[in-house]
Amino acid sequence: MSAQTNTLLPLASAGLVLALRLYFLVRILWNYPLNHGPGFFLGVEVAPGFYEGRGAQWLRRYRILLLVQHLILVAAFIVPVALRRWSDLPVMAPIDVITLFSLIGGFTFWSRRTLGSSPPRLSSIAAPLEERRLSDYISWPLEAVLVALLAFSWLLLFTRGDAGFRWQSPVLMTYAVMGLLPLKIILVRNSFPLPPERTEEHHRWMEADRRYSLRVMESMRWFLAVTLAAYAVRHGFPDAATKVWLYWSFLGFALAIFLLMAGILIRGSAALAAMSRGLRPVGSWAGPFQPAPVMLHGGLTWSILYCGGLAALLLFFGR
Repeated sequence: MSAQTNTLLPLASAGLVLALRLYFLVRILWNYPLNHGPGFFLGVEVAPGFYEGRGAQWLRRYRILLLVQHLILVAAFIVPVALRRWSDLPVMAPIDVITLFSLIGGFTFWSRRTLGSSPPRLSSIAAPLEERRLSDYISWPLEAVLVALLAFSWLLLFTRGDAGFRWQSPVLMTYAVMGLLPLKIILVRNSFPLPPERTEEHHRWMEADRRYSLRVMESMRWFLAVTLAAYAVRHGFPDAATKVWLYWSFLGFALAIFLLMAGILIRGSAALAAMSRGLRPVGSWAGPFQPAPVMLHGGLTWSILYCGGLAALLLFFGR
């Protein structure tokens, strides 16, 4: 394969991801604190006129951090391109995850502790009683195919990998794919309590949010797995012109999955925003005997371990 072809996969993948993230910055994230109306800020119930007073400063802080996080992501794209280090472009994904959780997630927790330290306490709560089986949300046969695709990629790199490939990309992509499986299980197994008013509407919204999150994660995992397979083919058959069709097949499949993921994100986020209008956001109220939930049970532990693992891998490969 030509040198130009060898640069196409990381450059195209990183460029598509960056374009999607910048689209969401403008269309979704910029006004995200207002998703539930002017009576809330990032899930915290605020007094009338909040955004005409100190709320304007809180919103400005959020948007500044959002811009900083995206500037870091843009830099993670521009620097490898400027240095022509194409194999370093996949590092954008862990940098995006780590900065998003640390900057935006940290700001969210800080604002909730500052503005929502005493959320209204409801006298009663409701809880969904339906049984949620993992098999109703997770296709184990597809999980097996996904693992087989990862195994194929690693086998090809171990047995036929050329001198030009680096372990950084395969390790990071495999970690990202398999590390999201525990989060899928957490999303299926756990749920938030429901307020006593408009309970059915809240339940439909949260169930739609659960399935939306699972679809996004699944498409992201397949995009990374197929991208890894294309990377393995590129470095496993560096001089075999007859294998070019296989490389381009994987690349085209990865592009199709990315477009599917983009469609899910764009349509799903808009649908969820419409469903949640006028409803209480998660964490804006407390039950009679428990604090206001902010994350699903196990979600914070997974976030810390997942981001910590990504950070450790980046430090290891950056030595």
